[in-house]
Amino acid sequence: MSGTIFTETLRRNWRQILYWGLSLAVLGLYIAVVIPDVDALKQYAAVASNMPPALLQMFGMEDAASLATPEGFITFGFFGYTLLILAVYAVIAGLGVTANDEDAGILDVVLSLPVPRWRVVLEKLAAYMLVMIAIIGVSFLGLLAGTQTSPLLREVNMGRLVEGTLNMIPSSLLMIAFTTFVTAVLRRKSTATAVAATFIIASYFIDFLGAAASESALSSVRVLSFFSYYDAQSVVTNGLNLGNAGLLLAVTALLVVGSVWAFQRRDVGV
Repeated sequence: MSGTIFTETLRRNWRQILYWGLSLAVLGLYIAVVIPDVDALKQYAAVASNMPPALLQMFGMEDAASLATPEGFITFGFFGYTLLILAVYAVIAGLGVTANDEDAGILDVVLSLPVPRWRVVLEKLAAYMLVMIAIIGVSFLGLLAGTQTSPLLREVNMGRLVEGTLNMIPSSLLMIAFTTFVTAVLRRKSTATAVAATFIIASYFIDFLGAAASESALSSVRVLSFFSYYDAQSVVTNGLNLGNAGLLLAVTALLVVGSVWAFQRRDVGV
């Protein structure tokens, strides 16, 4: 029956929404609650102005002045870290589509059933992506609760925080899709894990180095990193960039198609 694999994958993994989502919600709540008053924020910004710009850019901040606002502090403390944490789950989820079952020697049993390979990939991938979106949604609830803890935070533009949260979805889905694609191409789980992790880490440092060298030719390599299209500070300040989000989702769709194509054409390890 169509949808059975999707439903079963959700049944087995819905608790991840609680574990990961609530953990990130606590992070969001903590970041919001510890935001001090306006004067203290300005002091934070003054201290940060003496830090190397590269260190700020590592966490998605273009300059120290942005830390003087609640939105900037939230961007640094929550949006700057959360995508990195979600990267860990993205790799775990991508491995769960085919690699874990193949490594355990049970995928050949699944494929012996009257179920086409493309359904196994698409339905499991859709389920893991839905779990990821739910995790991001739950994480926002903690941030939302935190913004109600003081009059200063109640003045924060909630629409921008919603857009900042939505902005995490395309990058997170791309990481799941890339991991799935790698596992569809490579038989060995350990190799696929290493390639997926290297891709994410390399993307992060390409963006970091490109931002730090903004006035040199090295800055042009930022276009190769999906982190440069995440750009949390710009989204919280100016709103969601639909072009960047659309590009990441388009690449995600291509990776999904590539995953199905590659998995259909290779032998499954037993």
